[in-house]
Amino acid sequence: MLLINGSVYKLNLDANKVDPVAISQVFRRNLSAEFAQVFQETWAHVNENFYDEKFHGIDWQATRKRYEAFVPYINTRGDLRTLLADLLGELNSSHQGFSSSGEEENVQLSNRTMETGIVFENTDPYKVKYVVAGTNADRATIDVRPGDILLKVNDETVDPKTDRNYYFSKPSLDGELSLTFNRNGQTVTTKIHPQASLFSNLSQEWSDINQKRVDEKTNNRVAYHNMKDMGGGELEKFLIDMTQDFYGKDALILDLRYNTGGNVHDEVLKFLSQRAYLQWKYREGKLTPQSNFAPADKPIVLLINEQSLSDAEMTAQGFKALKLGTIIGMPTYRWIIFTSGTGLVDGSFVRLPSWGCYSLDGKDLEITGVEPDIKIPMNFEDRINGRDPQLDKAIEEIMKKLKK
Repeated sequence: MLLINGSVYKLNLDANKVDPVAISQVFRRNLSAEFAQVFQETWAHVNENFYDEKFHGIDWQATRKRYEAFVPYINTRGDLRTLLADLLGELNSSHQGFSSSGEEENVQLSNRTMETGIVFENTDPYKVKYVVAGTNADRATIDVRPGDILLKVNDETVDPKTDRNYYFSKPSLDGELSLTFNRNGQTVTTKIHPQASLFSNLSQEWSDINQKRVDEKTNNRVAYHNMKDMGGGELEKFLIDMTQDFYGKDALILDLRYNTGGNVHDEVLKFLSQRAYLQWKYREGKLTPQSNFAPADKPIVLLINEQSLSDAEMTAQGFKALKLGTIIGMPTYRWIIFTSGTGLVDGSFVRLPSWGCYSLDGKDLEITGVEPDIKIPMNFEDRINGRDPQLDKAIEEIMKKLKK
């Protein structure tokens, strides 16, 4: 017998060929029993692997009984997800979740918004405000300018009373969009390849604004670096920036606000902890510190806020424990547990918070987060008006250190 591409065949040596073996089997799937099994497996996996043996102070056995009473009334996979999300939510823990999908839920039609990189005015939704740097609209061949009024999208005349996103929402991304604008009475048409998201572009725009702010207020004496997450790509950017821009500067502001985490805290902290341990020089040359990279010999300020989470919190706590500098901003998100995960009987998946993260004095960062040395709030009005009191305070503090 042979298995070829998922089918069973019988080898016929005399004829030098293989003959297919027809197999027929009836399988009736009982979703109700399957959902009940998934519930039990999810509870059991958490019971055996949750990082805190006290389950954040709740009675996990009693919680099971309370939720188990609802299992017979699950009608759809959506009901199952809701029930298990509520069950896991009782733990008040981060880095956990339940996901499940089935053919019965296949969606036949969905829409997505095609982004161009053009930002329109809030009060005049068809008037161009500016083009985001680095986007598909930010090309030498694309002719879009502030003040242009959008007239057509792919030859469809827009209605100013209609939500603008209607014209950019399709089941899939088009290869190209044709946009027609009114520019001071003249009609201008340009073609743009749409992109799925502007998230990374807008994040970089915010970082560039901060960089300019630091350069201007410190007369280019202070390096600024924004780590958007704690992944390998951002680590590489960090190390390059530290060994180029920071190398020639007198101090550093490291910004971990809105950092979404990862697992490179150890590499970041090792680099920042380096100090000069001797000097050397060539004959009649100038004494030079060794090692070449000694960040800890210079003033460092770390910025955190309520959306610094996961590995950003590990980095902030390590920064504090190693006494590398001053931390400014707001307490971190309290969302730091390292995870495992497991597949269930039907292919569903449960994410398990398995390793807690604690300070040297035993505080669970999932419960306490990381407190800044100097607490500076930042509200919605600050954001929409372009103010950044946290960064301003970081600049103020680091310039004090440089004067000393």
